[in-house]
This record gives sequence, C-alpha cells and structure tokens, in this order.
Amino acid sequence: MEYTVKIHKRSKKLSLRIGKDGMPQVTIPAFTPKFIVKKFVAQNKHWIQKHQKIKKDSIAQFLTNSSVTLFGKRYKIKIISTLQPSKVSLLDDVIQIAFHNTSKKRLHPSFNSSNPPVFFTKFLKNTATHYIIKRIVDLAEKMDIKYKNIHFKEQTTRWGSCSSKGNLNFNWRLVHFAPKIIDYVIIHELAHREQMNHSDKFWQLVEKHDPEYRLNRRWLKETGSKID
Repeated sequence: MEYTVKIHKRSKKLSLRIGKDGMPQVTIPAFTPKFIVKKFVAQNKHWIQKHQKIKKDSIAQFLTNSSVTLFGKRYKIKIISTLQPSKVSLLDDVIQIAFHNTSKKRLHPSFNSSNPPVFFTKFLKNTATHYIIKRIVDLAEKMDIKYKNIHFKEQTTRWGSCSSKGNLNFNWRLVHFAPKIIDYVIIHELAHREQMNHSDKFWQLVEKHDPEYRLNRRWLKETGSKID
C-alpha cells in the first residue's frame, strides 16, 4: 500500500490520516525506523481502506464526472473541445468545460472528477474567493467586527479559522455549500475576533447573526465534514 511520511519532531507517537488526494499520510517522530512505519500502516490497512472509500463517496456528493454542486445547487457538466484556451463557463443550469484542442483530429475530451484539470480547480477557487470575500465584508460590517488578512486554502481539518492576530482563513471548497452554510462559517470565524473560545458569550454572538446556526452547524458536521 502506498503512503507518504511526514516527520514531526514534537510527535511522540505515529498517527495516520487520509490526505485530500486519498493517499494515507503517516506522521512520525524523528528517527522512526522504516520497518516500524510499514508495520503501522499494515496494521491499519482496513481503517485506511474504509476511510478512503468514505472520502471518495463523500466528494462524489459534490463533484462527479457529470455534475458539480456550486453554492448548494447542482449543475450538469458539459464537455466541449475548442481551439481557444481551456476555460469554464456557467450557462444557466450547465457548467461548460472547454478543453483546448491543438490536434487537427477531432477529439472527444473527457472529465475525470477524481483528477480534474488545473483550470477547472482554479475556476472553483476563484469562484469561492470572490463570493466569500464579499460575504466577509458584508457580515463583518453588520457585526461591527474588524479583521486583518483573508487567506484561502484547501485545509484538511477545518472549514475556517481565525488567528490571534486577526487573520481569517477559509477552505475554498466551501464553494460547494449552500450560502447559509457559508455564512455560518464566516460568522463563526468573525465571532472569534470578539471571543477566542467557544464560551456561552461566543455562541450568543453567533446566534445573534445566525439564528439557525445549530442546524447549519449540524449539517456541516454530518455532511460537510466528509470532504475536508
């Protein structure tokens, strides 16, 4: 079984997670013998296979070879070949993916959701960035909360975070979720600018700006957490 190894000097034991590409990643203390790592992976073979399947099946909720979910709405994917640069276009209920064709032969391009082209992933990231930044500005003004920088990543453990310095981080894969779920994540992180904890005061602030936060939080835990 293939896997990657990450050395963490402060680790006291071996740990295992499934990366965003489905590849098992083993975090180990420095100077751990290779045979120990190999044995650890072998002992967790069934766990790895189980969670690889969960990740694969869960991502398919939002992105398949024939459709993609954007802001909670399902769009059919239409593939075409073009002499122009590759690009993605939103046409009514269809996401059109145009592949650049340099061959004189008539090609029939295909889309693989397990390994989407770079320009398609860039489209998702850009769409998420433009939308979420606007919502952050609007909600921060409504909540009368200040922040510093905004960063977008494909985080593997969370949908958003707020640093002690006032920087906000968001997972661009929020682009798949309904606007109310995205708003909950933004409100949650902005509330941390007032309360860097999960105290009663923190949740009262969240509820003030998202009365349905309990439902949105539950959905994120039950459904959204499966693709991070």
